[in-house]
Amino acid sequence: MAFSLNKLKNILNGSREGQLAGSGSLDPEIGFKLSLHPVTKVLFITVIGARHLPSLFGLSRAHGYLVKVKLFPGDSKYETTLQESSWPVWNEDFKFQLKPKDVKKTTDKIDLQNLVAGHFLSLTIYAILEPPKPDSDKKRSSKTLDAKKTSIVADQEPPKAKTGFLEKTFSSFKASKSDALTQKSLLEKRRTVGAATWNFDSKLFQNDLRNGLIGTPDIWRPINAITSGLAATDSRRENKKGQLEVTLMYTASEDGFNDVVQLTINRLRCSVQTMQEQEQFKAPLYLKATILEANKAECYWKSDRFAPTISARWDPKSATVKMTVFKASLDKVSIYISLGCKTKMAKKEILGKATIDEKSQYADTWKECLRLPGVGKTFWVNFE
Repeated sequence: MAFSLNKLKNILNGSREGQLAGSGSLDPEIGFKLSLHPVTKVLFITVIGARHLPSLFGLSRAHGYLVKVKLFPGDSKYETTLQESSWPVWNEDFKFQLKPKDVKKTTDKIDLQNLVAGHFLSLTIYAILEPPKPDSDKKRSSKTLDAKKTSIVADQEPPKAKTGFLEKTFSSFKASKSDALTQKSLLEKRRTVGAATWNFDSKLFQNDLRNGLIGTPDIWRPINAITSGLAATDSRRENKKGQLEVTLMYTASEDGFNDVVQLTINRLRCSVQTMQEQEQFKAPLYLKATILEANKAECYWKSDRFAPTISARWDPKSATVKMTVFKASLDKVSIYISLGCKTKMAKKEILGKATIDEKSQYADTWKECLRLPGVGKTFWVNFE
């Protein structure tokens, strides 16, 4: 029996390796193939599988992987099923309708190059860090809650009148808030491994298939990491610690004794790699912005604690710190911003910091705000 089981295992492993032969590279890559019906312009994309996917994300381990399939131009997008192996095999088909740029009259000869020109495929690979809750458990828990609620209502509450407009609005608000929290929880458990793109090449549609279809051979593309999308400019360049978008404004008074320096925190962005490094501290993060005069802290704003993320926003009405100063003392004023966390051992860790004053790398922005009172200047600050 042992011999037969080993033999069966070898056969299964052999067939699996045949499906994921790939290009021979040891880097993460994904395989797919395409089938096209030139007359109806219907395209079928088959996601074959992937190789060498990472299994660790910070201190978390991937439970499984899925792929989002998107064809451009077009609005349709699909997701594969969840596969738990780091060498997942999907072999799943997705149907798209091609939209040629140049619409010509129907002729006997089909211009394949014109049909596929301008189209490209995007495959985004996600890792799920926690196994999803089975539907049966969800239904069972909801039925239990409904049963308990029904018994409580029957025993303790008198019959209610018809639901009014305000009650309906409040109930819908609760439902939408619950859905938003559920969606946020799902996104927090999802990590982007990377993406692969492919521009259509009509020369690859060489295989004659059944029912008038033509197809490509298996295509394997490397999976490239996705950055936060920040442009590589002086004011918004991407670094290893992350970036913070802020708005700085200076307001002048008539006598020069009640001038105001104000800083508003708008949003935080960082790369996936930076977020994974922050997750290793296993502690929520916080932002703190302090206005100093002569190196003495006068006032500050501190955010609520939040989980490591590639993007976060704050309400400008609440995420603002401002200080009243003498105009003659503006050269002694500076702003210090820090991104930190407090570990379980009560140790404070500073994960990034930045300074805004007339001697920092943001001196031009600082001087421009002082030169134009009442005009806010929004720019990106890079953590160091």
